[in-house]
Amino acid sequence: MDHYEGQMLGFMQKRQLDRVKFMEHLGKNILPQQIKRVQQNDKSVLKELVLPKWLGWDLLYEWAMRFQVIENPRECVLCNETAELGIDYNQKFVCERCFFRIKGM
Repeated sequence: MDHYEGQMLGFMQKRQLDRVKFMEHLGKNILPQQIKRVQQNDKSVLKELVLPKWLGWDLLYEWAMRFQVIENPRECVLCNETAELGIDYNQKFVCERCFFRIKGM
């Protein structure tokens, strides 16, 4: 169990459900560029974010490491998921996973 899971479990045991909800919805409040900077251990991003005092750098870093930021996301026409890798077919983007699934048929 890492630091993030331990903290979330501690919040649930102490019945601090507002903190659990805040952590679950944190991805909606932070830009992908800021998540990437946190993953690069750039603490200057804390000046740009408005975070509660209980949310320390270690917890924010562990939370950010759970995300995979896609550099140039495009939406696949078959599965409607964003992906970085894929091909363009008839001016439509097909992700790598769908492409190999079709190719294997």
